Amino acid sequence: MKLILQVAEMSSSSYYDACKRAYKEYPRDLINAITAVRNENPDYGYRRVTQELHNQGFNTNHKVVLKIMKMNGILCTAFNRITRKYNSYVGTVGRIAPNRVNRRFITDRPYQKVLTDVTEMRWGSGTVDE
Repeated sequence: MKLILQVAEMSSSSYYDACKRAYKEYPRDLINAITAVRNENPDYGYRRVTQELHNQGFNTNHKVVLKIMKMNGILCTAFNRITRKYNSYVGTVGRIAPNRVNRRFITDRPYQKVLTDVTEMRWGSGTVDE
C-alpha cells in the first residue's frame, strides 16, 4: 500500500479519509431533467434551470443544480465576461470638426495654432469640487 501511495503522490491520511468519506450521488432523474432543460434552452444558467425545475415539480436547491451542471460540463457560458466584454460604442455622436491643421504644426507667430483634445485635458487637481 505504501508503494501505491508513493506512486500516486498521495498521503496516507488523504487515502483513508477518501475511503471513509461517503460521496454524495445525485438522483439520475434530476440529472436527466437538468440536461433536458439545458438542451431545450441553451442560454439558461443554473438559476433559470433551477426555476424551470421548480416549475416541473422538482424541489431542489440552486447550489445542487450548479454542482450537477459543473460535474456534467453543461454550464452556460453565453454571458461570461470572457465571451462578452463591455462595449460603450453607440455610433458617431456629435459633430466631428474638420481637420484644418493636417499635421502642419509649425507657424511663424505665437498662438496662431492652439490645439487641444478635451478628452485628455485635466482641470485643476482633477476633482469636480473646484
